[in-house]
Amino acid sequence: MSTHATDDVNQGTTDEEGRRYAELNIGDEEFVIYDRENHDAWIQSTVSLGAGELR
Repeated sequence: MSTHATDDVNQGTTDEEGRRYAELNIGDEEFVIYDRENHDAWIQSTVSLGAGELR
């Protein structure tokens, strides 16, 4: 299993929000979105969409 964090800022977020939240790909198409300021706040999913795709 390989992991890497991405620091991409999604459309529709401010620079501050973009730095606060990050995505971690934990392999096999599984993702964790987490809050860098609140380590208890995270979501794990098998689907990842960019903010622009939600409009």
